[in-house]
Amino acid sequence: MSRRISRNDLVTVLPLQQVSIRDVSDDFAMTFFRFDKDMFLDIMSGLGKITPDFFFYMRKNFQLRLNRSEAVRFLGFCRIIDFRGRSDDSNFRRETILHLLRIYFWDFYVHFQKVMAAGEKPLANSNKENIAFKFVMLVSEHFKTHREIPFYADKLCISTSYLTRVVQEMNGQSAREVIADHVVLEIKKLLRNATFDIKDVARKAGFANQSSLSRFFRLHTKMSPSEYRRTVHIIR
Repeated sequence: MSRRISRNDLVTVLPLQQVSIRDVSDDFAMTFFRFDKDMFLDIMSGLGKITPDFFFYMRKNFQLRLNRSEAVRFLGFCRIIDFRGRSDDSNFRRETILHLLRIYFWDFYVHFQKVMAAGEKPLANSNKENIAFKFVMLVSEHFKTHREIPFYADKLCISTSYLTRVVQEMNGQSAREVIADHVVLEIKKLLRNATFDIKDVARKAGFANQSSLSRFFRLHTKMSPSEYRRTVHIIR
């Protein structure tokens, strides 16, 4: 889809979305910040239960028109991120930035919930988009006990190969990666709670034992659960 971006517009592009800028005016300029998918999952891990329909809403509603005062506040927010990124103690810098970005996405989530509560239907999707959306919603419900694609294909009454193609086309990542992201996000949320030891985290995340949890987590994050826990400020 194409959009005309004007002065004071706020554009949010989620990880794995692709965008291009065309027909740029002579006075075009922008202020922006960016982060990778791993950091995005860390941001979401501190926001509680964010439902998948929010992300589908954000994909189609990536442009927000701000008035002048709102634009000034947003630019101030960008300056705070830049300042904290340059001046904070390196041991706490990343976590500080994560908290600031959680505020950013939390404001969008509150707006989304108000839209839904008002009865607006923001998800008018094509058939393939509906399949991808229903798949992600099913994954969010069943990922702790079902991590194989045929289970979800059966739920959607389509073939495994077709589901795989549609999810890759619509989401920009494989169905297995979607499932893995949900599992990683859940593990990170649990690891932030100091009242849970690693065995508790494994049980709550649907793993048979601590070893299987550690193998999965290291495969997808390149660190062990204990190593990750040392990088974040956990809830005590």
